[in-house]
Amino acid sequence: MRILVIILLPVILYPIIIIYFNKYQDILIKSEFAALERQGLTLTKALALAENQYNLIEKNQISSPALQNLIPKVEYGSNIRARLFNMYGNLIADTNTSMKYAPFVKISSLPSVEKMYNFNEYFTNFLSLLSRWISRPLQLPLFNDSLKFSFNDYPEVIAALKGINTKALRQDVNGKLFLSVALPIKNIRMIRGAILLSVSGEKIEKELLDLEFELFKAFGLILFATLSLGFYLGKSITAPIVRLANEADKIADNKILKTINLPEFKIRKDEIGDLARSFSKMTNELQSRINYISDFTADVAHELKNPITSLRSASETIGKIKDLKEQKNLIKVIQNDVQRIDRLINDISAASRLDAELSRIEMTKINLVQLLNTLIKIRATTVKCKIKFFKENNEYFVIGNENRIAQVFDNLIQNAVSFSKKNDVINIRIQSNFKNIIILVEDYGPGFPSGALKKIFNRFYTERPSGETFGNHSGLGLSISKQIIEAHGGSIEAFNRLDSNQKCNGATVKTIFKKL
Repeated sequence: MRILVIILLPVILYPIIIIYFNKYQDILIKSEFAALERQGLTLTKALALAENQYNLIEKNQISSPALQNLIPKVEYGSNIRARLFNMYGNLIADTNTSMKYAPFVKISSLPSVEKMYNFNEYFTNFLSLLSRWISRPLQLPLFNDSLKFSFNDYPEVIAALKGINTKALRQDVNGKLFLSVALPIKNIRMIRGAILLSVSGEKIEKELLDLEFELFKAFGLILFATLSLGFYLGKSITAPIVRLANEADKIADNKILKTINLPEFKIRKDEIGDLARSFSKMTNELQSRINYISDFTADVAHELKNPITSLRSASETIGKIKDLKEQKNLIKVIQNDVQRIDRLINDISAASRLDAELSRIEMTKINLVQLLNTLIKIRATTVKCKIKFFKENNEYFVIGNENRIAQVFDNLIQNAVSFSKKNDVINIRIQSNFKNIIILVEDYGPGFPSGALKKIFNRFYTERPSGETFGNHSGLGLSISKQIIEAHGGSIEAFNRLDSNQKCNGATVKTIFKKL
């Protein structure tokens, strides 16, 4: 409905504005004034010639020959009213009262005939009322139709007696227009009188009504076409959205259906197609999150099951043996299992909250060089290895969360140290290309085991150096690091550095961020 209203509003306002300002009415009035003035000039010239030849204009009256010259010129029987004034301003002739000079005609009223109205007449009457209601009101003098002449009502006659052609527009109490033109009658250089021509605006109103009738017919066709197109446009937008909403409801209500099923929308090349593809991508992402949670739950159950099984076995055995030394060993196993479960629970809790936290964390502009410098200074005092930092310049900026990015590189440094010997070197290199910032964390340890490169970022995967106590790591560190890097729009990968003899010189973890 809002789409239809927006489309139809200018179409509806257009005829209202045309009627309100009514420029065509002004044109018709000017045209009618021009025609009336031309007719008046013809009359004044004829009367001036008659007066010059026959001295027809006398005191306070006009002779029959002069009247015979006057009446035909104003189209006898038309609605034009002509009034003649002598040089003193006395009314000496009026076509409304001069019928005594014409042949006697007996007038008999005809019997009334019941008028039959058709649709066009009803519509025309409606348009007339509508036009009067909408049109801008004209502030005009009141027309006085009394037979008694007054100069206060017609000041244009005084102007005409002074030699000035004057026009006047008036309006009666019903809003009907009346046009008047007063012109001087000149004999040689002397003004002998004046003539006042008056006509009602019925012709103008009729022509205006005819124009409005045609305008509204055209408006009706335009309105119908616009309404049809607007309805089609509205339905073409709203119908697909309603179907998408219905599909969303189906996905919400159906425990099995978890993806959108509108293939015809996905192939569309318009905004509805974009919306359908985005909707499909969203549902697929939700489904992958559901699968992720399901897999995560299975992995958690599997990882917890091992220490719990060991804990149960040790607790059941400890009561059956009498040897104190064996009992102490079992107690140590129980304590280790409890610590392992506690560590797993803490890491699992952190990993499960990570998605929610990453969606809420505040992203700011970070200088990676400054962040890594600070982190290296802190870690250099706590690890057994030497950390060297190589950089091409001092400013590499990204958008991200400083604490989370620091968590990633702290974890990578700790992993590199755990696979290195005492006093080995850990290299951290930062460099850039046209689009990205690349950070490499390199160690000189044994490298990643063969076949492990594809799964080292999996949850709970752990491959520790020989001699390290089992259970000290949950296997979530690299998985969490990958999750944080991807949340920042980056990527992470691992590989072994090989020499010319394909011998491993150590491991490298490579992180890539988009350049700011």
